Amino acid sequence: MSQNRQGGGPKPVSTAATAVGLFLLALNLRPAIGSVSPVLDNIQQSLHLSDSAVSLLTTLPVLCLGIFAAATPAISRRIGTAGALVLGFVALIAGILIRMDTSVWAMFVGTALAGAGLALGNVLMPAVVRSTFPDRVRLYTGIATAFLSAGAALSAGIAVPLKNAVGGWSGSLALWTIPAAIGLLAWLPLLRRTPRPQPAAPTSAQPAQAKGSLLGDAVAWQVTGYLALRALAYFTALGWLPTVLVDLGGYSSSASGALLSLTMVLSVPGALFAPVLAGRRGTGPVITAIAVTGAVSLLGLLSAPGVAALWVALLGITLGAGHAMALTLIAVRSPNPETTARLSGMVQTIGYLVGGIVGPLLLGVLHGATKGWTVSLVLLAAFTLPELVLGLLASRKRFVRPRVRVTGAQGATTTAPQPALIDD
Repeated sequence: MSQNRQGGGPKPVSTAATAVGLFLLALNLRPAIGSVSPVLDNIQQSLHLSDSAVSLLTTLPVLCLGIFAAATPAISRRIGTAGALVLGFVALIAGILIRMDTSVWAMFVGTALAGAGLALGNVLMPAVVRSTFPDRVRLYTGIATAFLSAGAALSAGIAVPLKNAVGGWSGSLALWTIPAAIGLLAWLPLLRRTPRPQPAAPTSAQPAQAKGSLLGDAVAWQVTGYLALRALAYFTALGWLPTVLVDLGGYSSSASGALLSLTMVLSVPGALFAPVLAGRRGTGPVITAIAVTGAVSLLGLLSAPGVAALWVALLGITLGAGHAMALTLIAVRSPNPETTARLSGMVQTIGYLVGGIVGPLLLGVLHGATKGWTVSLVLLAAFTLPELVLGLLASRKRFVRPRVRVTGAQGATTTAPQPALIDD
């Protein structure tokens, strides 16, 4: 995001200002979603929604995260990163406010619009880190992901108290426009100070007509697969953990809700420390520890649900750590911020659509077919094996290498030149 001032052009963007904007962005990436689940029963009763409509409502944000993630890199190239993030905040605020109408159409339209805004932020957060803090990618990814996890935990934890305090679910959801508005105000000065992106000048190594594709790159698919499996673990836990605790451990609804909150809270230190630890000890060992601990926590819930607090604590740490490592891989496997945005768009489009939808749906189908949780939890634990393999492959010190087609006499296809690896 930093720019050199030339003539009457934009003023240089302060690194500190960008850091504040980054952390406010991360903090706002989950509350619009996380604040809904605890009051979902109230919403269903108030709007007279069927069970299938409720299922669609809970799936809609994840669908939007995946669908709109695909368009984010193109939007960023057209109006700049700061411009795209301002647009995302505006969509998020508008979506939250629309839901105040307390009608069925408003709930679905507002949720979709908020999801579109969140998709812009999700995709561009690694690009902001990569461009502003190229020598401290792991540290700032960890801090940003910790803010993201904190937003998720806070919104879920205070949703019911907020509803009781303001007298209804509509007002409690609307209050999340306040941190979103603060985030928007933080990015507006960066918008004014950041020039719109200009097409790169042609060079022998990078002709003006060259366009690169990440779809044929193995590293891009390894990072994509890793995030997809981490998303599968996260959204499955978010959707089914309370039910698992009630069925297996005999916990009350309030107790299972408290344990879910514990999971979200402990994802914060997991997200904060995993990338930093990976920078010191190596990415491979951290990814291995995440996979092993995740499997142990799931099998522990199945075999010893009486000590569920231990297993959900371990699960929470792995959820935060795994998500932070996926975002770190997006940044450190990209040779430049533009490629970071493109890789992030690919990874999050496929990752959220596959992991965020297939995982909870598959678990529900298996639970219904087997009338128990054994097969479902064992399968989730087994998913940590391909997650480990993909994570270790993506941990190797290589950049994604977009295949570029050069427009010229030969029309040759080659790979883009790669700079030296950073922060790895």
